[in-house]
Amino acid sequence: MDIEATLKLAKRLILAQTEKQFNDLETYILQGALEGKTLREIAEFRSYNESHVKEVSTKLWKILSTALDESVTKRNVRSVLEQYLHLEEQKSKPSSGVGNGVTPPPEMGVVSDKNLPKYDRGMWIPNLRCRKVWGRDEFREEVLHCLKDPQEVPILSLCGSAGYGKTEVACLVAQAAIQQNLFTDVLWIKARDTEFLDGQISRPDKDESLSWHQLLQEIAHQLDGCSVSQIHQRLKKEKRLIILDNAETAQLEDILPKLHQMLNPSRVLLTSRFQTHAAYVRLLNIPSLEKEFADQLLQDEAKRKDVLALLQASPDQLHQVYKLSCGAPLALHFIVGRVLDDGRLEPVLSALKQASGDVEKIYEFSLSTAWQRISDGTKNLLHYLGDADAGVTWEELAGTNQVQEADWNLAHRELKRWYLMEEEQDAKGKTRYNLHPWVRRSLRQGLVERWQRSISEWEQIARWKYDV
Repeated sequence: MDIEATLKLAKRLILAQTEKQFNDLETYILQGALEGKTLREIAEFRSYNESHVKEVSTKLWKILSTALDESVTKRNVRSVLEQYLHLEEQKSKPSSGVGNGVTPPPEMGVVSDKNLPKYDRGMWIPNLRCRKVWGRDEFREEVLHCLKDPQEVPILSLCGSAGYGKTEVACLVAQAAIQQNLFTDVLWIKARDTEFLDGQISRPDKDESLSWHQLLQEIAHQLDGCSVSQIHQRLKKEKRLIILDNAETAQLEDILPKLHQMLNPSRVLLTSRFQTHAAYVRLLNIPSLEKEFADQLLQDEAKRKDVLALLQASPDQLHQVYKLSCGAPLALHFIVGRVLDDGRLEPVLSALKQASGDVEKIYEFSLSTAWQRISDGTKNLLHYLGDADAGVTWEELAGTNQVQEADWNLAHRELKRWYLMEEEQDAKGKTRYNLHPWVRRSLRQGLVERWQRSISEWEQIARWKYDV
């Protein structure tokens, strides 16, 4: 078996046989290693410190060497991984191997993949962030109609401000596309979800926008681990729906023209906070919720949390809430949290009027109020979640000493009360705690006071996450 096929099996084995949840850096290092990159190449591609990459790869190898050392098949795959994740940097050599001139390790046995699990259809579609999505059925059907139309442009873009549920609609569309067999499968790529502010990418010193090369790597990974060189053929042969979420933080000027050449019959659906103007892109602006559905959302949440002030609100008061929220689902959730904490509706309405119909000001007002009322421990936890690029598990929170088990109930209750934290299930069914992109962006951009950690706290995090 050639090295490309063996690496493909290695990826599947890791997904199927290990319970470890890899963070962003670990996943990036692992993916690069499985593609045959040296540790130096992995570090240079994203300007990481090479010694840090080596330290993390050491921890990865300890995890994987244990997980992949139980059978003949796993030992064959293990020999490939050992070559790429070993501390000593591998040197590129001319060969007939796949990619980067890497020579396959000697004495490779035959590896059979007939008993290995295949990726299930729709497995890359994330769980809905909201408990229930209200009032988006017609818009979902409009998007599906465009995807079904063979005369429609190949790329659709769901546009709109933060908090209107673009990602939720994309999830609904993706699920329906699978159920109706419109596509062979759905691929879901998430660009940076918090680094777009005032029309530009922020904090370039820490995070970079999604590049064409990174997009290809992720597509290849989700196409059963095929090589990058096979993507074009696969997308032409198999009708796939590629969803690029939070596309405003991707290098769209470079990505879209190249991706466009790979489509037909495959299609692309973007979610973005700004509009992309190209002849092969159709813009679909996500509308505000209609009042009927906004009222249903408020009543449903009020019943679930026993918010009497909303359950007993007059029609005029509910109309004011709708107008002041701009029909944005995120704003409506924030308002429920504020009324729950106040116990009264009128003070909240009076304060919201200062936002003058600006949904971003409503978000800021809600977060600022919550920040003043939550405990110091919850603030610290919120900042940790804000610095993470993805959801974190309870094991990580406890392992990095972000919250003691005795304090977790209070922090969890406060964050859920104010709708500041979301719970999601990963591909293995494990609960991960995450933030809405707007909340994370606000924390990173200093809309609330920065919570500085001591050197000892950073050392504790490094010891747990990277074993250094």
